[in-house]
Amino acid sequence: MEKLLTVTEVAAYLRTTTTTIYRWLKQGRLSAVKIGKEWRISEEQLKSVMSSGSKISNSLWDKLNKKEHLLLITEKDSEITEFEVSFFRRALSEGAGIMKGCWWQETDKVCEQYERNGLDVKTLEKEGLLNVIDFQSLYRKEGVEGPLRAWSAGIESAVAKGHTRLWASGSPAMDCIGGNAEALLSFEARLNQAIQDMPVIGICPYSLENPGNYKNFSKLISLMDCHSGVVFYGKNQCKIGRASCRE
Repeated sequence: MEKLLTVTEVAAYLRTTTTTIYRWLKQGRLSAVKIGKEWRISEEQLKSVMSSGSKISNSLWDKLNKKEHLLLITEKDSEITEFEVSFFRRALSEGAGIMKGCWWQETDKVCEQYERNGLDVKTLEKEGLLNVIDFQSLYRKEGVEGPLRAWSAGIESAVAKGHTRLWASGSPAMDCIGGNAEALLSFEARLNQAIQDMPVIGICPYSLENPGNYKNFSKLISLMDCHSGVVFYGKNQCKIGRASCRE
């Protein structure tokens, strides 16, 4: 027999509020049946909704190691958001904390994009599950030590709160550190060294729509040497390959 979930159970599963679930029911994003005075939502339908719109197979997440620092290459800026929402949903389902670091993106716009893609940012931030951090601002104030410190602090905070690990995404561009691609390579190498033994699954997304990344594509390839693997995402395809930096 098909399992039916209460609104409260669905809210707990999705790490959101019952108010949000009722809003989604009203908007038609979820459907339910009414039994007496209570709404019930099919577990199978919930799983289908969670996976709909995502081009990322669960097999990708199953290939991840317990500790990762992955290079993500997309065709378009919007695909970074698509990937991150799926990435963070998987993290939450595994009891992990999540963190987003913005280099060229604006934090407010990122949160708006997440909300439009079904991630309840306000609730996650209120519950201390999600931190959205302006890495570019930290860099201007402290140099590369600022973003490096934020990565380490995010991991330590997640562990202190009892999470299994931190799943984090920092979205740089080859020209985000003073327009110097070599400086960015140095930063990524230092980040890889700093977090490689820590409980974190980290991704560093680069979009080829960004002129700085396209212009410095050869250096973008070199970034594979300071990541545990590379994920290519675009045109309904998502593939992971392993680099040699941790042999």
